Amino acid sequence: MTRQLPTFFSLAVMVIACTVVCSLPTLSRVKRWEEFPNVTFTFDCTDRPVGFYADQEFNCQLFHMCDEDGRRIPHMCANDTAFNQEYRICDWASNVDCDNANQW
Repeated sequence: MTRQLPTFFSLAVMVIACTVVCSLPTLSRVKRWEEFPNVTFTFDCTDRPVGFYADQEFNCQLFHMCDEDGRRIPHMCANDTAFNQEYRICDWASNVDCDNANQW
């Protein structure tokens, strides 16, 4: 009887861990902007420090990496996600406050 409890406990922990992992946003490769050549945007890295920035014009589904030379390297978050400026990750869109992204 005492051997069944640790086995049951281990199984329960595994099921919970799998459930949590499966509910996280997809960890798929973020698409590079070159894959979307027909889209234009107005985001500009001029006078911005090096870093990652949500593009509010595209409801934060796009984000840009600004480098030390002021160049912009755009990226797109996976389906149903948006760039969370506070944490600098692609997160579920419902968790992202895109209207206030420029405050972070």
